[in-house]
Amino acid sequence: MTGGGHHRGRVTGVPGGAHWWGGRGPSGGGTHAAPGGRRSRVPMVLGLLAVLVVGGAAVAVALTRGSSEIPQTPPAPAASAGSAAPAGSPRPAGRTGPDTVVLQGTIDEVLAAAPLRFAADSATPVPEAAGGVSRVAAVLRASPGPPVTVEGHTAPAGEDVGDAQALSQQRAEEVVRRLEAAGVPAGSLTAVGVGPARPLASLEASRRVEIRVG
Repeated sequence: MTGGGHHRGRVTGVPGGAHWWGGRGPSGGGTHAAPGGRRSRVPMVLGLLAVLVVGGAAVAVALTRGSSEIPQTPPAPAASAGSAAPAGSPRPAGRTGPDTVVLQGTIDEVLAAAPLRFAADSATPVPEAAGGVSRVAAVLRASPGPPVTVEGHTAPAGEDVGDAQALSQQRAEEVVRRLEAAGVPAGSLTAVGVGPARPLASLEASRRVEIRVG
């Protein structure tokens, strides 16, 4: 055989592989390192890489599931446009009609400019009172709801004092009739005769009708 035959020797294991000692090796003798040590490391490295890859995938899946299972807080419901409270002071509970104070002030302004006056011992308003009746009727038509009292008054002198109460009642009822004819709902007005109990500065001003709201 070329290079000599096989020789007995001994194999001594050293780090990095085995070596033939003594004699010639299969290919001509000498000392040869066995490749087994380096090759045994390859499966170990591949195994570690596989563990890392599989472990990383498992961690990624766990994180994905964990993030999907986090409870989502539902958004707060949007406030309805109709449920919004207006600015300013709240309207008193139970009040659905116009403000009686404002309505009374408006009527007082009308009667100050066009008072509802009467001639002595008469239940018919003076001609100048027609404008006041029309304006008061317009105000009451625009603000229906509150009860309205029509008060008739007489002067403390210059009229039939014995029939003052009846005369003041007739004056109030005449104004109620005219207001209803001008469009104020029937039944919303109450006529009350006061007589000479609350006179004004003059006899002419005392023969009058006043309007009270509420």
